[in-house]
Amino acid sequence: MLAGAGAGGTALFIVANRAGLWSRSDRTPFGFGRPYSQSQLESELKEHGFLPERHATTLFQPPSERRFWRKTAGMWERLGGRLSVVVAGGVLMVLASKRVHAPTGTGLRATVRKPLEVLKPKPEAKPV
Repeated sequence: MLAGAGAGGTALFIVANRAGLWSRSDRTPFGFGRPYSQSQLESELKEHGFLPERHATTLFQPPSERRFWRKTAGMWERLGGRLSVVVAGGVLMVLASKRVHAPTGTGLRATVRKPLEVLKPKPEAKPV
């Protein structure tokens, strides 16, 4: 999700957590692809010109189709938010900004060989 305009912007990156239970099962959407640790994700973002600003971990509920786990999901999310050092969430989220400076120099100015004269005032017609 990108926001912002101009030479910079903000992006929210959501990836599977390498230490989470969700990336260890092929039955979840996060069991495919490449999971990251927090430090790996932030290093990758910095390498591509992003500045990580905030991060969060979520999806602490164990991946299961059983009714008990689905009904107690709220409790697991609250508990996991408090014990995130001990219990790894399934998803890492990082809010990062990208600052791109506009290039300077003579390459920016291009001369137009045949400019349109649409905006030039027309000479007034003389009365006959």
